[in-house]
Amino acid sequence: MIKEEIDKDIGEFEEILQKIAGAVASGFISEKLSPSHLLERTDNCVDRLIDLTTRSEQLMLILKPEKAHTVKTKGKNLTQTLTTYKNILVQNTSEPLANSRLAFEQLKKALTDGSDFLFLMREVRDNPSPLISAILAFKKTSDTRGSAVNIHASEGEQPLIKYVTTRMEEFRDALVDLEKKVGEMKESMRELHEENLKARSSKTSEQPETSESKTEERQVSLSNFKAEQN
Repeated sequence: MIKEEIDKDIGEFEEILQKIAGAVASGFISEKLSPSHLLERTDNCVDRLIDLTTRSEQLMLILKPEKAHTVKTKGKNLTQTLTTYKNILVQNTSEPLANSRLAFEQLKKALTDGSDFLFLMREVRDNPSPLISAILAFKKTSDTRGSAVNIHASEGEQPLIKYVTTRMEEFRDALVDLEKKVGEMKESMRELHEENLKARSSKTSEQPETSESKTEERQVSLSNFKAEQN
């Protein structure tokens, strides 16, 4: 199940963050190390954090699609920070310790970004979209209903259980269809919002031209008036 998967990712993600933070606090990882040594001591942890961030981002988008913007933004921030950290360390410069200092600052930023992302992971896990939760619950029931009917139901109870599970299937299908329609409505609202912004932008750009045209017309009229007076 998705909740179990993200719960597992949360545990590993938190463990890696604590490992890096502990290494920084003890001085095992510091800006005084050469870039090669700094990379050697953090490379595996950083690569794993990037993988977990990408994987968890996809799980969170499933569990709570209405949080898509926040999830993508925080995931992108963390991934970019970690990637920048590694890129700085592999650069060849005449001042390697300067690179270590720059990279170390990125690593500390990654700890902050990682803590924010971890908080978001827990929030999504504990408060998923009600619609998605219902769908997942019905899917779980649907996956296990065969064995439940065969083992626990007597012959007389079979028709009733079959009726209930059939209605549950229909309800689940309706929820999936509803989710699809909600997504289509959100897309339509986004397109309308973009069209509205374009219309406003076009109106704003036309306004100065109109004012300028009126100014030119007034200048022409004034010139004609002076010419007539002369």
